Amino acid sequence: MSIALSTVLPWATTKALTYVLRQDGHGLVHEGFLQVRRNGAARDADILCLAPSLDAPSGHPAIWNKLLSYLIHEAGALGFERIYADVPDQPLLVNTFAAVGFESFCHQTIWRSFEPPVIPGAQHVSLVASPRSMADDWDLARLYLRTVPEHIRIAEGANGERSSTAPLIENLHPEQGVIYVIRSSGELTGAFQLQRGPRGSWLRIWGDALQPDSRDLRMVFTQVALVVAEGQWPTPLYFASSDFQGGIGVILDELGFAPFCDRVRMVKHVVRWVRESISSSATVVETGSEIVPTTFAPPKTTTSPIRSSTPVDSGRSV
Repeated sequence: MSIALSTVLPWATTKALTYVLRQDGHGLVHEGFLQVRRNGAARDADILCLAPSLDAPSGHPAIWNKLLSYLIHEAGALGFERIYADVPDQPLLVNTFAAVGFESFCHQTIWRSFEPPVIPGAQHVSLVASPRSMADDWDLARLYLRTVPEHIRIAEGANGERSSTAPLIENLHPEQGVIYVIRSSGELTGAFQLQRGPRGSWLRIWGDALQPDSRDLRMVFTQVALVVAEGQWPTPLYFASSDFQGGIGVILDELGFAPFCDRVRMVKHVVRWVRESISSSATVVETGSEIVPTTFAPPKTTTSPIRSSTPVDSGRSV
């Protein structure tokens, strides 16, 4: 309810749309509400809250089904192209979203550390990470294309090589903290984002986690430890390890992180009517020769009575 009230309070930093369901005379569906937030300047939306929970006495999947179906119906008019949901990895919850057309595109394990990560020998490492600037956007887009699988880029609305900026920049909220970039010999080798919250900090990283040589990835976490210690970021520190990031769990375990929960990222692509002009060739109709109407009458015939003929003597005159 505090999230719902924040949409109308003047000091709120998060603007959301709230849909309320009230239905009488139904055995399973009574009341509930859904909240969704536009994801930055992009045409994406994140589901923030669905109530009541399915394990509540008044909860039922039919309530979520009605709310989600209505949101999908309204999404086109709101200009949304994709709707995202971050769902706990539980069959009932995932199947409820899948029933209205949501698709799973990434599984994540949430790791948590109650203390800032301690890197052995970090005191001899200088801080080279710097806050992201506009000049870094092209390299960030290249890093994103190089380290994120294609099916996830499609789910996140990336347009492949045609995308001039990475979705991590396009979908960035002002309240989402700071993105830091790491360069080695002028080349961008990694990036990470820190977001400050009332009960801790959220960490995201971008780097090639599938390379056999993990030096660049370890450098990213070393810079994270330096920035967290210098900026006094609140703990615990949370990090989402995606299923395509290979053996990053080994590094997290060394840094003092422990698995906290498993989640599934889901997306619903919104179908909208699009009006566009198309060229169409005119149909050619073959014409025949002109037909001139005229009257028709059968030819006239003369009839004469049949006469018997007699031989004529050539010697006699007739």
